[in-house]
Amino acid sequence: MSDYRAYFFALLLLPVTVVAQPLTSQRGSASYYADSFHGRLMSNGKPYHRDSMTCAHLRYPLGTWLHVRNLSNNKEVNVKVTDRGPYSRKFVIDLSRAAAHELDIIYRGHCPVVITPFVPARIPFLYEPSPEKSEFNLGFSDDEDALQPFWPDSASTTLHADTTLLRRAKQAQQMLKPQAPASRKSRRQRK
Repeated sequence: MSDYRAYFFALLLLPVTVVAQPLTSQRGSASYYADSFHGRLMSNGKPYHRDSMTCAHLRYPLGTWLHVRNLSNNKEVNVKVTDRGPYSRKFVIDLSRAAAHELDIIYRGHCPVVITPFVPARIPFLYEPSPEKSEFNLGFSDDEDALQPFWPDSASTTLHADTTLLRRAKQAQQMLKPQAPASRKSRRQRK
């Protein structure tokens, strides 16, 4: 009797484990969005733009990056899933017009493709201070002249030609000065 229970629970858990596995690679036919969809809202809430590298897929989560390879000419493109579809059994993915142009499927309208999800490499910005270019520091104090630009001594030679920062600091200082409100006589005289 206990053997039957074990088989029963195994059969119940089998579909869950099959569905929970991530899709690695998928073959099928790709189509592209019609021009009439330009500007309409997609499933992620943003408007579709035909010049963006996006796609619609039924299974991959929104925001997933997919590597799509055209099997006819081996051209490749990377697209981001931003919509749901296609709702036809003939097609696996709907590409934006720009992605379809990169894969050369505009003329035929569809092509066989291989779809592979990937994680784009993120290159962090590494700040390396150089002695030639120094930073512009804006110091604050309790004095009247609260916004006074401060340059280190080495910066005075490199930033002497840049006066836009000084001009903006002076404009900000003038905006912070209190101005007397206009009297009622002057308002009436203006009319």
